[in-house]
Amino acid sequence: MVAAKTVSLWERFAAADPGLLRLTAGLRAILGLALTLATLTVLDQPSVVLLTGGFTAVVTSLAISDPHPRNQFRTLLAGAPVTLAALTAGGLLAPFPFASHLAFLLLIFAAVYARRFGRRGLDLGIYAFMAYFLSQFARIQPHQLPQLTGALTVAFAAAAATRFCLVPTTSYGILRRLRAAFDRRLRDARQAMSEVLADGEVGVGRLERRLDRLHTSALLLQEFLYEAPEGLLRDTTAELDRTAHADATAQRLGLLAIRASTASSANTETGDLTERYRVALRPGATQPSGPWRHTTRQAFQVTAAAALAVLGGQLVSPHLWYWAVVTAWVVFINAEHTGDVLLQSGRRLIGTVAGVPFGYGLAVLADGHTTLALAFLLACVFGMFYTPSGSYWAVTFFITGSLSMVLAVLRTLSPELLVLRVQETVLGAGCGILAAALIVPTTVRTAADMRLRELLLVLDHLMRCAPQAGVPKSVLDAHDLDQALEAFRKACRPLLHPLNPGRAERARVRRVLDRVEAMSFHARSRTSQGLLPPQPCTRRSTSAVCHQGDGR
Repeated sequence: MVAAKTVSLWERFAAADPGLLRLTAGLRAILGLALTLATLTVLDQPSVVLLTGGFTAVVTSLAISDPHPRNQFRTLLAGAPVTLAALTAGGLLAPFPFASHLAFLLLIFAAVYARRFGRRGLDLGIYAFMAYFLSQFARIQPHQLPQLTGALTVAFAAAAATRFCLVPTTSYGILRRLRAAFDRRLRDARQAMSEVLADGEVGVGRLERRLDRLHTSALLLQEFLYEAPEGLLRDTTAELDRTAHADATAQRLGLLAIRASTASSANTETGDLTERYRVALRPGATQPSGPWRHTTRQAFQVTAAAALAVLGGQLVSPHLWYWAVVTAWVVFINAEHTGDVLLQSGRRLIGTVAGVPFGYGLAVLADGHTTLALAFLLACVFGMFYTPSGSYWAVTFFITGSLSMVLAVLRTLSPELLVLRVQETVLGAGCGILAAALIVPTTVRTAADMRLRELLLVLDHLMRCAPQAGVPKSVLDAHDLDQALEAFRKACRPLLHPLNPGRAERARVRRVLDRVEAMSFHARSRTSQGLLPPQPCTRRSTSAVCHQGDGR
């Protein structure tokens, strides 16, 4: 009995963190940080070296986003020289403030533009930005660079040892855990369906949440399989087919259960919606811009926001202006339009304001006890990595707590300093919003319309094109359809936010989203069951349609 309960609790824990990716990242971060600090302490290094090594150890975990160990190793190898080059540039230019600020802005432009090259471009951009930020935060001088190079070497060696020796993973192991999490969420969704059919509308909200969690898990599993290095995994086609079919069936049955519980028609009204947006498929309709245009536009936006943050930050605090630049940088990560930047800025500010009393309280508790302060620091770093990325305010909350612990260990923490951090965060967020609104802006409605057109193009392709030889059609199209639908959902989130003053607009967008979701589930389930007649395909590939305009 106890063993069964233990297994059930572990399954639920694993389902809450598919693939245990967040847990693994958190463990690697605190072990890499602890190993780096321990090594440098044994070598009797000064505080600036300890700060450099510890900061770099955390960044190595933060910057590597690829889940496959082979790709992680390549990113880690490329990140070491990028970090050293950026830190060296910051140290050498420290005596020349104007040249240092100009170099920082050029580096920011290059780092954002590198996102067009996918995950590795984004990761290397983070390495470069954080290394230059470190040179400003630690006030590194040219004569310190040889000593700090050793700290970087220790940090990257500790990160490699932690990632590949102390907390090793394999692609097969991650795949197994992702599959187990998906299966658990599938069982939860089926249980919620039974409850809705038995109790009417009582469990509709729970069913909707579980279906959303199931779909999120399916997208994560599909993304992991699609990004696997060639020849690394076997039977990926069969796994993709199984995941897409199970998710589509569950979503379809869940939709029918909800409609049955609310006494609505179980038939999907796809004809009216298709005709309503048929204009989106006509020849000559406006097409979304390619990824290079998205990254170029955002590179100019982030650089402009950073320039404003440098100027404003110098007025607020000549010595801590870089905190405003950090905020101006992060609010654009994974942002597609001004609405995303606005939401990201709000979450950053909420997390910072909430984290200030939290961090100061921990500092008071650890006053005079360096070991306790380091324990609090490791706990905050773990919380920063284990918190789901969707709860960005909580991530920022733990970041502020970590910063407070670092300042406490360095004996520089004060209430005035934390208040200044809030002021710099407000300034950086304002600069980001202003740049997003003025520098080649993309509005929420424009982005939502663009993503809707992409989704309808994928649906049109799905309904018209024949399967390719040797590959099930459901495998080829399910991923493209899921990605296009998820992109449309993300684009609509600011319009559906409770703080959006347009109540009628929120209701209209919700209706459109519900109908498009119903269309997608209906088309995907019919395709996976082989109910669509094969027809010659005259359009370009769905992958090109789906990912067009996606520069992340």
